[in-house]
Formats: sequence, structure tokens, C-alpha cells
Amino acid sequence: MAIQTFTSGQILTAAQMNTLQQQAVMTFTTEAARDAALTAPSEGMVAYLTTPTVPSATGATTFVPTGIQTIYNGSSWVCVTDVGAFTPTSGTTTATANFTPTLTGGGTNPSVTVTTGTTAMITFVANSSNGGAVSSYMSVAVSGATTITADTFETNFGAARNAVATFGTVCRTVIISGLTAGTNTFTLNYLVAAGTGTWAYRSINVRGVA
Repeated sequence: MAIQTFTSGQILTAAQMNTLQQQAVMTFTTEAARDAALTAPSEGMVAYLTTPTVPSATGATTFVPTGIQTIYNGSSWVCVTDVGAFTPTSGTTTATANFTPTLTGGGTNPSVTVTTGTTAMITFVANSSNGGAVSSYMSVAVSGATTITADTFETNFGAARNAVATFGTVCRTVIISGLTAGTNTFTLNYLVAAGTGTWAYRSINVRGVA
């Protein structure tokens, strides 16, 4: 769809007015098509992409919409559509020194890749337990345009923590700031204070904040 421009005093036709209605939320196929049409976007512009190249996700089940809504925040385009991943398979770790994304027997670890600005909202949930009834932690590592380790994420934004011998649900929703605008991947990570931690029904959901 061509972007309509007008001159002072011009009388608009019905067709032009109908096109303006469509441009209230502009629709493009990909990020490249949007960027080619909107070479000088203004803050607050909204563009819907029908076949975007990003986002993506990994997990036993992934929730990647076929179309996404993007908003220009004044410096970059941000995906404001939720993207998620879920893995029910139970897995364990005894890692105590550094967070790890790998669980023994845990199936595909959930992760989400989206285009963000400097801020994103992340929700991560799991059932967890530790036979020693000591603390077990689930955090998030960020890679891509931004590098944030799961240890740093826990320090700055907190982790989902459980300290019981039987399964309990842990959940956190955080607004994470300080990202580098661009394509960022958010991956679940795990750590225990001691003993063996077990996690099941793990999910992560991410969307950019414009």
C-alpha cells in the first residue's frame, strides 16, 4: 500500500479517505517492506506485519503469531505482540556456581526471540522442587543485540525462587530495561543453592514495551 501525502487545500476523494482509514494501522508483509515504505517514521506510528521474519521461539510448544503489531518509539520499531514458549517435560540440575539453560531430561528449553527497544516485559513460570528443601532459582539470559547473563538478570530484576521438597509453582513478571534495541533472545536458566533442583511445565512470554 502506497503511503498517501497531500498538499495544502487539496480536496480529498472518497478513495483517498478510505485509504487514510487503512493507514490508521498500516499493514505490510515484512520488516523490510515496512522500512522501505516508512523511511522517516514518526514516534507513535503503528504498523502491522503479516509475515514478519522475527519473532521466533523454541520449546515443546511455541506461540508465535503469524502477524505482529509494531510501534515506532522514536528510535526503533518494537514488537508489542506477545510471543511465548512452553515445555512440560520435567528436568533437573545440580548447578550451583552459574545458571545453566540445560536440564537433564528436560526436553527443549523455552526461549523467545523478538525485536525490542530498550525495554521489554517478561513473564516466566514453572513448577519446581528440590529434594533438600533448599533454594532453586529460575532466571532469564538475554542474547542477540543485548548480552545479559542469567546471574546479572537475577541481581537486577530478580529470579523465580522455590525452596520446598514438593512441587510448587513459581512465577515472575518483570519489566526489564537497559536492552539494546534490536533482535533479542530471552532464554530460561536454572540454579540451585544445593541438592538437585527439578523444573517442569516451564513457560516464558515476552513482548516489547514501546
